[in-house]
Amino acid sequence: MKLGDINLADPGVFIENVTHDYFALLRKEAPVHWEPRGPNDGFWSITRYADIQAIEKNVEDFTNETNVVPLPLPEHTMTRNIGHSLIMTDPPRHQFLRRIIMGAFTPKAISRINQRIHELVTEAIDAVIERGQCDLVDLAAYVPIEVVSDMLGVPPEDRARIFAWSNATFGMTDPEFSQRFDAKKAGEEMFAYARDLGIRRRADPQDDIFSTIAAARENGEMLSDTDLGCFFLLLATAGNETTRTQTLLGMQTLMQNPDIRQRLQNDRSLLPNAIEELLRFNTPLLCFGRKAKRDVTLHGQHIKAGQQLILWYCSGSRDEAIFDNPDEIRIERANAREHMAFGTKGAVHHCMGTMLARTELAAVFDQILTRLPDMQPAGPVARLRSNFTNGIKRMPVRFTPGKAIGKPGRLYATEVEGRDDSATAPVVAAAATGCPYSQK
Repeated sequence: MKLGDINLADPGVFIENVTHDYFALLRKEAPVHWEPRGPNDGFWSITRYADIQAIEKNVEDFTNETNVVPLPLPEHTMTRNIGHSLIMTDPPRHQFLRRIIMGAFTPKAISRINQRIHELVTEAIDAVIERGQCDLVDLAAYVPIEVVSDMLGVPPEDRARIFAWSNATFGMTDPEFSQRFDAKKAGEEMFAYARDLGIRRRADPQDDIFSTIAAARENGEMLSDTDLGCFFLLLATAGNETTRTQTLLGMQTLMQNPDIRQRLQNDRSLLPNAIEELLRFNTPLLCFGRKAKRDVTLHGQHIKAGQQLILWYCSGSRDEAIFDNPDEIRIERANAREHMAFGTKGAVHHCMGTMLARTELAAVFDQILTRLPDMQPAGPVARLRSNFTNGIKRMPVRFTPGKAIGKPGRLYATEVEGRDDSATAPVVAAAATGCPYSQK
């Protein structure tokens, strides 16, 4: 393999797996490498851990007010999000927006919903355990959708839309998803839904984070409809997709390594660090973008002002300079927590939801190991065609049937995609193709 053999601007490169061998080559020979997207377009791939950290902490030279994904975004998406979305703003507005929702992600706030998370995991497993088989996407999607819907105050009858909107947002480069879910329409629906929800919360505040967002004032003025929409989109999609993806990737890894799974079944004290190692090994968000605000030279490469940089978290999490034998999974790895799954600790844009994600993952893996201990693959895994998220569309699994112990949860993937499954609730395919808010 040589430089240029793989173009990381092509989402098809990741359809089988993450090209870790090519990232290793880039880290060694070209840690700052130009990736063409066309004759006059492209981005700089940044692949070393230390460089990613340095760029994320350097808000003077690099901005988040730009396209944050490896493929070009439509102009309407850029206009709608830059300066309004938390992930596409710079200080000082970024700090203002971050403070609005910070209270929902403190240790105290997460401890208050810990019991609810465990109840939701029980419901998710109860929905499938008696059948002895399922698409693991259904189980993995349930908890994060319910948690983020609780936080936003989304009523039960609207929650399937969260799954559909998330698939539309993250699956825009996958032909299967793009044919079923219209990303532009999904964005319009989400923004309209957020606007109407904001109107209701301003008139009648509830004990949810969207009431806090709707009531927030900047220089005496309420947040705009665009601000509300960006908050809703970020919390509803990122809060759902990342945890769902890591549950799937983590269980895939444990099924491929039965000795490690057995160790975790025998000793739950290993689980917290194992989750960190699984996050390092299977970084769910492949990358994130920045733009150079001025000319910068890095490793001999001249990065011009206005050019895009893609920071490859999946490469940083396997950097040999930081992690010994990075392509091996070691659940007792001493520095596993230094992974880049949540970005750079101490940087402006470090993920706020880290504690929530860890709490959800700990509950999910604990109960799967307990109640579905012999889970095995039951068919081919379908990966998402994306060079932004390390996503999985389908993962059929089988296990020894057990007994449900409470109320079963909803199978969102089965519902939204209209699969023929008599064990599910009524199909709500309308959630995948449109909703009344898009007509307002």
